[in-house]
Amino acid sequence: MAAVLEVTNLCKTYIVNKGQHNVLRNINLTLHEGEFVSVMGPSGSGKSTLLYTVSGMDRLTAGEVVFDGQSLSQLSEKEMAELRLHKMGFIFQQMHMLSNLSVYDNIILSGYQALSGKGSGRSRSDVNQYADSLMRKLNIIETAAHDITEVSGGQLQRACICRALINEPAMLFADEPTGALNSKAAQEVMSELCRINREGTTVMIVTHDVKVAAQSDKVLYMVDGNIQGEHVLGKYSPEQGSRERERSLTGWLMEMGW
Repeated sequence: MAAVLEVTNLCKTYIVNKGQHNVLRNINLTLHEGEFVSVMGPSGSGKSTLLYTVSGMDRLTAGEVVFDGQSLSQLSEKEMAELRLHKMGFIFQQMHMLSNLSVYDNIILSGYQALSGKGSGRSRSDVNQYADSLMRKLNIIETAAHDITEVSGGQLQRACICRALINEPAMLFADEPTGALNSKAAQEVMSELCRINREGTTVMIVTHDVKVAAQSDKVLYMVDGNIQGEHVLGKYSPEQGSRERERSLTGWLMEMGW
């Protein structure tokens, strides 16, 4: 299976009050096509920084990140923006929807932006049809014309998933996508992420929630900017449930000092 993301000796350093703050230290990891990986660890361990750095949203200090065969450090800002637009999808806890647009228009916006890219081969009609298909799959088609203030948190986060998928990315990055949701809405969102993953999209998610992480293929545990270990769970099956996976993961996390 081909590697989508290859990270070698990744370091990220910030200068704060003239002092050097090492947030990531010599990170090495590989994600293959179709994998679903969760990143866990205490607050301040570097989880979100890792997500932002391997997706090119933040520039690395040292090491190398290769995404879909391209070294991110070799790309210009414009090239990096094009790569993110066409091949990456992003879901955040803070949903960053534009308040002056409807739910539907928020979803199709980046699809329209991508039409000018080389070899797009899509039209606005194609984008619209795909947006309709995504919204139906995620059971939010009835919210299409609503303002973002007129829908529930769960519906809005599912709209964010649609927005992230509109350009059919090779990989989906999610930073605490269920953190602001109640348990029912959180499980609805996770069910969709699992379905998307089963259909072939690689997923990397940052979470504090064992119930969320237990639905991924494997879990990476970070402490002080290092990956301290990984726990392999295998592919999640909704039919089997996640209770045993949660027990297994919780036991391992306790061993890691969770």
